Amino acid sequence: MINRVAVTGIGIATPFGFGEAAVVRSILAGRHGFRPVSRFDTRLFRTSYAAESEFDGSLAELGIRCAEEALQDAGSPDIRDAALVLGIAGDYDALQAYWRSKQSAEETDRRILEFMPAYQANLLASRFGMVGAGQRICLNNACIASSNAIGLAYELIAQGKADIVLCGGYSLVTEEMFAKFNSGRAFAADGRVRAFSANRSGMLLGDGGAMLVLENLARARQRKAAIKAEMIGWGLSCDAFHVCQPHPEGAGMAHAISKALAKASITSRELDYINAHGTGTLHNDRSETLALKKALGEEAYRIPVSSTKSMTGHILEGTGAVETAISIIAMNRNIIPPTAGYEQRDPQCELDYVPNEPRPSSLNTVMNVNASFGGNNIAIVLQKINAEKE
Repeated sequence: MINRVAVTGIGIATPFGFGEAAVVRSILAGRHGFRPVSRFDTRLFRTSYAAESEFDGSLAELGIRCAEEALQDAGSPDIRDAALVLGIAGDYDALQAYWRSKQSAEETDRRILEFMPAYQANLLASRFGMVGAGQRICLNNACIASSNAIGLAYELIAQGKADIVLCGGYSLVTEEMFAKFNSGRAFAADGRVRAFSANRSGMLLGDGGAMLVLENLARARQRKAAIKAEMIGWGLSCDAFHVCQPHPEGAGMAHAISKALAKASITSRELDYINAHGTGTLHNDRSETLALKKALGEEAYRIPVSSTKSMTGHILEGTGAVETAISIIAMNRNIIPPTAGYEQRDPQCELDYVPNEPRPSSLNTVMNVNASFGGNNIAIVLQKINAEKE
């Protein structure tokens, strides 16, 4: 027997602040969060822009806040025996501070421990009393890490290995990662992400994260929890085409989408909206468009697609969890977030990208799609609770 999986709690941070209200007043309204970075000196870089938030704490503090809000949103369930699945890279500010202390002449006891991804998982488990037999799993597979964490959490519940899982991921704009993407000439120099637009010139980074509480649907109902959504399927693939470029024909992403639809036991006709990976880079947006057409056929031209990265920036390992949370919020409010900054039609990106303005629409089933370096691809399918399944 495969258990049904409910989302009962969401804790989300975006460049616009914490919580659903910040998502509604910004992302669902089509406002971007790009501004000059204030955390470090950007004068040597190609751009000075990112979707930097006003949050001034550490990466660990961001994760604690997201997890705390997710658990409160879920009605503060007993999670002593819950599993924890986290998608995260580690604290690059802590890593930089470590090396700076090593280079200084002063004595220091600073350790590199805080940089380790598993440190974040152990910290959350300890902080929230997850002292039972639940698994602790940490994934560090680039920009699908947190969506992969959600997929793995789904499997733990569906297969009866856990009744409740705290999962997700988070990331902050750091000088280390900013420098790396700048060196790769991946940034939009003018400070705007124009996903799927013919004049797009690159991506930008952003602050944020999301933690979700996933539960066995029967257990959630037994404790009378409010159900945010049902996760009905997901798909994972790796085309291994290139270390950083997507497959030029979108083969890997198309496979992930097809697997997700098959696992969810639905067809493309039932999809009402897709939150695309939509980085705003030349290669990604064309490849992703081809993937959608290959996996969805003629339905790809009907289904609205948008990039919320055009407003939040790319939140790296945390982006999948953030965009999954945004998809759920959009579905429950029946509002499709737009692709902000869209200006010119690209003949090779000819789908409905919901340009610039949010679109009211009845949403019952939505999909979030993410990709990452190394050829990794993932798709997650979410649905309002369907009475016909009862």
